[in-house]
Amino acid sequence: MTIEQQRHPDESAATDDCWNHIGAMGDGSCPELKDVVHCRNCPVFKRAGQRLFEREPPAEYVDEQTRQLAKQSDTEAADTVAVLIFRAGQEWLALDVGVVAEVADPRTVHRIPHRSSQLLLGLVNIRGELQLCISMPALLGIDAAGGLPEKETPGASATSRLLVVEYRGQTWVFPVDEVAGVHRVGVDKLGNVPATVAIGPKRFSRAIFAWEGKKVGYLADDRLLQSLEGSIG
Repeated sequence: MTIEQQRHPDESAATDDCWNHIGAMGDGSCPELKDVVHCRNCPVFKRAGQRLFEREPPAEYVDEQTRQLAKQSDTEAADTVAVLIFRAGQEWLALDVGVVAEVADPRTVHRIPHRSSQLLLGLVNIRGELQLCISMPALLGIDAAGGLPEKETPGASATSRLLVVEYRGQTWVFPVDEVAGVHRVGVDKLGNVPATVAIGPKRFSRAIFAWEGKKVGYLADDRLLQSLEGSIG
């Protein structure tokens, strides 16, 4: 009896490694080889492999892997920040994913009589509710060249999207020119914002980092949205 059979006496002899003795990797005397050609095609070999993967792993192995994954997750969370990277006008920006509720396709923006302006574009329907639509370039004081038209239907470009942001119970919608998706950025990659930074008022910028050859402004969502509340309210 092999060591493997001693460890698992409840399994039949079919689980023995016959392929190493009388099979293709042994002396080739197995009569089944005539039909299956190679042990990999044999149902005995397949059943043995299936039982191997179905076995319960040792408890200590599971515990160790759980500890390793938890440690890796904690380290990753501590060493990186998750941000949504997007482009508004000519500038690449980022917001914490925690305040971004949705990225939606462009849709009609309805102007508010006597209220719409360069900053407040109007109202847009998000999941059946009208939300305030805000110009990110106007809020930040950046160049809106190449940005969305501040007319009825934003999104002439195929890459245009609407960022739906939620903060302190308020919902804001920002038309942007492009969304690059969610990315994790190492905290050691976040640099100080230079005094000459081109992404608008310095008070709205938490940091700046490099991404795919571009400089991305990491916005301080709390300062940005608090300022917006004051401007619109």
